Amino acid sequence: MRKRQLAILIAVIAYAIAGVIATPKIRHGWWYLQENVNRRFSTFCGLSAVSCLFPWCIPAGVTAYRNMCDRGVPSHVDPSLFALALGIENEVMVIDARVMTVARFKAHLEAFKRRQGSYRLWCFGRFDYCLTPSVKVDFGNVLARFADEKLFERFAAARLYSPAALFACYMGDAAEIDPAFAEVPAYGRLRDFFTSPRVLFRPILDGALAPVDAARFTPFDVRFPDWIERGSADAAMFLDFEDRYETAQEARREALIGFGYAEKGMPTNAIACWAKAAKASPRDPLLMELADALDKEARSHLAIGNVNGALRCYEHRIEVFPTDVAAIHNFGVCLKKAGHPEMAARVFARAVELDPLQDAHRLELIDSADVGGHPEIAVRQIDVLLKRRPDDLELKKRRARILVQMHLDEQRKKQTDQSDHSPSRYLDPKPKGKPK
Repeated sequence: MRKRQLAILIAVIAYAIAGVIATPKIRHGWWYLQENVNRRFSTFCGLSAVSCLFPWCIPAGVTAYRNMCDRGVPSHVDPSLFALALGIENEVMVIDARVMTVARFKAHLEAFKRRQGSYRLWCFGRFDYCLTPSVKVDFGNVLARFADEKLFERFAAARLYSPAALFACYMGDAAEIDPAFAEVPAYGRLRDFFTSPRVLFRPILDGALAPVDAARFTPFDVRFPDWIERGSADAAMFLDFEDRYETAQEARREALIGFGYAEKGMPTNAIACWAKAAKASPRDPLLMELADALDKEARSHLAIGNVNGALRCYEHRIEVFPTDVAAIHNFGVCLKKAGHPEMAARVFARAVELDPLQDAHRLELIDSADVGGHPEIAVRQIDVLLKRRPDDLELKKRRARILVQMHLDEQRKKQTDQSDHSPSRYLDPKPKGKPK
């Protein structure tokens, strides 16, 4: 009897240990399936079976799956552009940190370092990294690639409009990044640990996923890399590039700190950092990715009828990018759907100021001003559009309808005033003239 009880106890303990071991695998597996469920159906079946064996793993997997859905949009930057711009052919290793633990991330860095002798880490998306060898870079050659029309189209498609935007993705080399992974630095590494010029240390569990961590890969002492040589470039252009490089790096630092605040649930601080970064470098690829993520989230809210959620998303986007005409227009559309035509009219008026040649803003302004009780503004905006499209019958009919309605409202008001014989009508609340 005792042997049977002991066997049952051992089985229960083994079952519990297996569940503890399987829980993080289930979590990471769900993250992986979000990207590969169609190609990895067998993996899906295996994870489902393990979830049935260990029911307490299911909530962790579902939560991780939902978090994966909310991770935003993929980066527009093609990693091959780094090889093209730096002249290193195809020696680029891409790392997707969305489905990776910190320990695994570190293992990739060490493996690349063993093969190449060293590495340089680049962050071109919210969860997208790449590694390149440590080679000298001729700025003249980089400038020539950006000057080539066909190559520039590829860079522009990835929102890299200048070499500074490309080098803003640079995070550091092996000597600067390795101290960030030291959980408890040894005595001999204390000096490197506390004097690392680019990395601010913060401990993190090895089992956690590896997002862009502002406290890990954030330069707080920006220095121009000594491995970028002027080459055939003009001296003045190279000096200008140095200034732009420092500005882009500082903007990237603020953007990453903002993402760090967002991970902690501090949206106000995050927006302040993002706005500061956007003011310094509005075309930073990471900030453009943030704008796309906010737009995607807003459209998701609108798809389920949550207009207030969409309003918050567009409001945050406008706070970060105050001159983003598309976000301002969409914000006005959401206000109109929420039943605030007068506020929407003010927003559309701002969009017209920023982009006066776009007729869509004026048409929305006409609708909102008419419904919001400002028909005279609607008529003026119709007059502007009629100067561009004098043969537009719909605009002429609309103008006539608004003028007729304005006339009827004025006549109705006059009739109401004449039929009002109450004593209060003859009391002037604002007496004219000075008292004697």
